[in-house]
Amino acid sequence: MAPDRRGAIVAAALEVIGEAGLGGFTQPRVAARAGLRQSHLTYYFPTRDDLLVAVADEAVRRRIAVLQEAQAAADGPRAQVAALAGVLTSPEHTRTLLALTQAADRDAAVRRSFDALAAGVGPLGAEMLQAAGIDVDPVDVALLQAVSTGVAVLSLARGGDAAVAEHLLGAFLDRLAAARS
Repeated sequence: MAPDRRGAIVAAALEVIGEAGLGGFTQPRVAARAGLRQSHLTYYFPTRDDLLVAVADEAVRRRIAVLQEAQAAADGPRAQVAALAGVLTSPEHTRTLLALTQAADRDAAVRRSFDALAAGVGPLGAEMLQAAGIDVDPVDVALLQAVSTGVAVLSLARGGDAAVAEHLLGAFLDRLAAARS
C-alpha cells in the first residue's frame, strides 16, 4: 500500500504545482489535495524538498512518456512537429517545469532530474531531426531542446496557441535544414 500512497501524494503534488507553481506548493496544500492529514504526508515525505524531488522525478518521467507517445503516433516530420507543439502548449506541464527549474537552482537533486529529462528527450529530438532530413549533431539536438523550452514558456505566457508553437518549431527545423544544405 505504501507505494500507492506515495504515488497518490506525488500525483496530488503535481496537480498543485501545475496549478499554483512553486509559490503555491506547500505540504498542507498537497496533503489536502491528497485527502490526507499533513502528518501522513510527512510520514512519506518528511520535508518539502523530499516531496519536490519525487515530483521532479515523476514530472520528468511523465514528460518523456508524453513526448514518446506523441512522436510515435506522428506520421512524418510535420506531424511530429504538430505533436511536439501540442505537448509544449500544455500550461500545466510548462508551469510544472518552470517551478522545477526554479527549484533546481538551489537543489542538486532536482537538477539531476533535469539531467534525466535532457537524456530522455535528446534521443527524441535526434529522431525528429532525422525525420526532417537533418543530420544529427549534438548541438542541434540541444538547440531543439532550447527552442522547445522557449516555445513552451512563450505559449504559457500567451495563453497557449498550438498553431503558433507548431509554426515556430517548423520554422526552426526549416532554417536548420536550409543551413545544412
